[in-house]
Amino acid sequence: MARVKLTSELKKAISQLSHKEKDKLLYRLIPKDEMLVAQLEFRLLEGGDTTEYRRDNLRNIVEQALRKAANQYYSPGYLLLDLRAISGAINRHVKTTSDKYGELELNLYMLNRTMELVGSQLRFSSPWHSRTLNEYMAKRVIKLVGIREKLPEDYHADFQEAFHQLGDYLRQQGNFGRVA
Repeated sequence: MARVKLTSELKKAISQLSHKEKDKLLYRLIPKDEMLVAQLEFRLLEGGDTTEYRRDNLRNIVEQALRKAANQYYSPGYLLLDLRAISGAINRHVKTTSDKYGELELNLYMLNRTMELVGSQLRFSSPWHSRTLNEYMAKRVIKLVGIREKLPEDYHADFQEAFHQLGDYLRQQGNFGRVA
């Protein structure tokens, strides 16, 4: 659904509507935006207090998805499909909860756990077959460094170990050096 910019005249006319008419319009419009519904449920029904619970729940989902991907590992391309699906779930969590700490934590967990589970198999992939996966991981690492820099410095130490671990995994991965 394409977004239409509201003119100032329309905004004034809407603000002059009665509360009953506004509510009726809202109840018709809100269900059309799935993300808005999720955000409203989080803020209004859960009070925004369930961020850590949602983060832990998503970490378990990520773990299950990565274990499944590792057990059914076929190629770097198929692994990339799985990582993108997991990344989408993380992004939906962040859009719903505005959880920047969780975004960094869950993405680092996803990358570290991926390398832990299938890193040895990726070492034996040809550079040609693993280039797209390696490019994805490199871009993801760059994004995570940017997210970390935007967080307050108090949190930087929380992720120091995870970044070092990821760096070690990627150095061991011979094909990754060609991308970075």
